[in-house]
Amino acid sequence: MIYRNKTFTISELKEHDYDECEFNSCLFIGLSLHFISFTKCKFNQCDFSGAIFDGINFTNCTFPESKMSYLDFSYTTFKNCDFGYAVMQGCVFQRLKSGSKFEKQKMDLSNCSFRKCNLKQTVFVLCNLRNVQFEKSNLEKAIFENCRLEQACFTEANIEGAGFDTSKIGNTIIDFNGFIQYGKSKGFILSKI
Repeated sequence: MIYRNKTFTISELKEHDYDECEFNSCLFIGLSLHFISFTKCKFNQCDFSGAIFDGINFTNCTFPESKMSYLDFSYTTFKNCDFGYAVMQGCVFQRLKSGSKFEKQKMDLSNCSFRKCNLKQTVFVLCNLRNVQFEKSNLEKAIFENCRLEQACFTEANIEGAGFDTSKIGNTIIDFNGFIQYGKSKGFILSKI
């Protein structure tokens, strides 16, 4: 099914599953979404501003040029998702234990891609980001708290002011500018490009 220029309401999306749908310039602004699964869906230039996600699953979805800033993904699952070109400033990627507002669990984003994404001031907590692609993304002042970043790629990404101190880094790829800033001593390696 293809949706174009549609402003969704909570009653339309309530506890419904979407499979192989395309959403073009659709608005999900301010919606409180609960227990919905999206599988193989494409969200082209959609706006999720102010949305609340609770028990939402995204599997094999793409979000090109979608607005997803200042969202909390504590009760959201992403599997094999591509966030390329999305605007996701100030988001929080963490998993909270069901029923808890404070107890954190590991969040697996290892099969996701964040190429050319605006992730300025986004926070990743206890995330598995092994082999994740962040090429050409804006990660200025992003925080990676206790994350796994082995073999992640930050080539041509803006990582100015980003915090990696508590994360596991090994063979994590950065370009020359990032290498000058963070250096080999932390486990980063210089890209071959």
